[in-house]
Amino acid sequence: MKEKIKRYQLYNRSRKVRAINFNAQSSTLFFKVIPFLLHCNYPDLPGFIDDPDCKYGIYRFLPDKFLDSNLFRRYFPGSTALSVKTPSPYARNPYIHSLKTIGSIGTVAQAAKSDCDYWVSIRHEELGEKGLELLDEKCRLISEWVKKYDLEVYFFLMDIDQTRENKFESSAEEESAGSALKLLLKDELFRTHILVAGKMLLWWLIPPGLSHDEYRRYVQRLVEHGLTMDNYIDLGYLSGIPRAEIFGACLWQLNKALDSPFKSVIKFAYLELLLNKADDLPLFSSKILRMVTFPELLPEGETRLEITAIDPYLLLARDIVAFYQQSAVVQKDDNLIRECLFLKTLEGMKSQQKTAHLKKTMALMKSWNLLPEHMAKFLHISNWRYNDLLASGVDVHNYLLSTYKRLRLLFATVEKEGLEHTITQRDISILGRKLFTFYENKEHKIEYIRSLSRDIMCQKAITFHITKYEGTMYFYAFQGEQTSDSIRVNLELQIRRDSNIITLITWLVVNGILQKSTEIHLAKNLLHITLSEILAVADKIIVNFPLINFSKIAAKELLKKERIIKALAVVNFHKLPVRAEKELHSSVITVNNYGEHFIHHFTTSIQLKNEFRQLLTRHYVSRWNDNLEVFIPPQPEQYYIEEMLKK
Repeated sequence: MKEKIKRYQLYNRSRKVRAINFNAQSSTLFFKVIPFLLHCNYPDLPGFIDDPDCKYGIYRFLPDKFLDSNLFRRYFPGSTALSVKTPSPYARNPYIHSLKTIGSIGTVAQAAKSDCDYWVSIRHEELGEKGLELLDEKCRLISEWVKKYDLEVYFFLMDIDQTRENKFESSAEEESAGSALKLLLKDELFRTHILVAGKMLLWWLIPPGLSHDEYRRYVQRLVEHGLTMDNYIDLGYLSGIPRAEIFGACLWQLNKALDSPFKSVIKFAYLELLLNKADDLPLFSSKILRMVTFPELLPEGETRLEITAIDPYLLLARDIVAFYQQSAVVQKDDNLIRECLFLKTLEGMKSQQKTAHLKKTMALMKSWNLLPEHMAKFLHISNWRYNDLLASGVDVHNYLLSTYKRLRLLFATVEKEGLEHTITQRDISILGRKLFTFYENKEHKIEYIRSLSRDIMCQKAITFHITKYEGTMYFYAFQGEQTSDSIRVNLELQIRRDSNIITLITWLVVNGILQKSTEIHLAKNLLHITLSEILAVADKIIVNFPLINFSKIAAKELLKKERIIKALAVVNFHKLPVRAEKELHSSVITVNNYGEHFIHHFTTSIQLKNEFRQLLTRHYVSRWNDNLEVFIPPQPEQYYIEEMLKK
């Protein structure tokens, strides 16, 4: 048993080291500063709750070991928390039994913008309802503080006893669509977690392949032989995933894919692998368990890796690629899987390019046939033409949608066997609403493109080109910094054409192609529009309509009636002569609570004022409510227009 614990500790440490090598600053926050803040409660420290009923603190946490005085002063230079004159800010009776990360941290899948999800194991009965609410608020305050370092962290307060019984009634439900993920969520925790602080997971000491009854008897024998259960948390056991859960997980993963679809391909493919197996669904967490603490149970012929080389994400990708290569039905998607895996690895390449770990990772991927056919092409994805980026994005979306259809048909056979899927009708409605938001076409709606991810689609530079054809003015957006002459010989660099420049800019912003970091240039221009005016209106649109993160749209909003939550009116952008109430050109951009953007164009002030009236009376959107902004470019008649709109 001591040897197994030693192997686990070495593995856990190696995952932390991998994360530190990736980004030392974020790792310091993830593994040292944040646990420290969860362990104490002091007025001048982030996360302070001014209530004696606040429960906090982590079992077996040694604050001075995690955060020495130098590190403390670096992050909290003005704090008096550690002053000798200050009462101890630390918890006398800790309430957090175990703090773990779940997900890509410390794997080849970690990226510069990877958020950190913490699984916070607590007992509801120890905290009580008020204590649970206060600890949740403390976690929220810490999350807000971490944002100033351009990092996102999320805390899921999980009851130990409920988790053991596979009941996830917690703050994780909002993020996981509740019923869509149950055992699969536990499977992901087991195979990806890093123990940050607190008690070790008992699961690492239980051999794979047991039934639930055998697991209980095995735990009892461990206790009888002297295992002190107070040193561990028992979150239960996984002997398999019921097929009834897979459909809900597919629907959930398809929704997660809307933000960065290439990142979801591996998880989606894992679901297909699970559902295609007959009765014994192979849990990847069991394979990781064998590799780390039960190497003697590895199948004959299985590669035995050094414990520091075990990467759960990379090993899962190997199994998936092998499945896709062997299956005639999905063999055509084999290279797409490898491309998405490579893109995920590339996200961290810039930060890791000087480390020996990256070279080892690439060598391992090559030996396992995980590198894509055109690897060199993907190494330079930042230089791709827009149309090539879009084509790859369409391929990924087509894969996800076609796989979903295949799995839906497979699941129909499960339903015929009398099994019902575990996802509730409520969550089907929530997830279905998100899919409609993304894929459904509506009149006046700004459509979402099927991209690899909006981060990848963001352009370093965009050139606007304005010209006239057969009596109609057209507005073009081209990649890079261009001139009228270079555009003639680089027509393939065109991103989009529209007859309205406000629609064009809005479409670019909504799809993440034009962001704050994008340089904007102006080539040919047959109108009295200046580069500064294009910059000004683009900035207004970017500020008012930040990129929609579909996975973060609140479930409660998706169950409500559709309503507009924000609007921007761009008035007389072309500075045309204003003819009282007869002619005044304007555009109104709106976004609703589902994450859909619309744009409407008007030609008179009466139409615009009627629109303002509708926004106010139907949606409570107005300048007085701070959710309507009116932008009028500087022009001789600006004051006159402003006064006209007030009447």
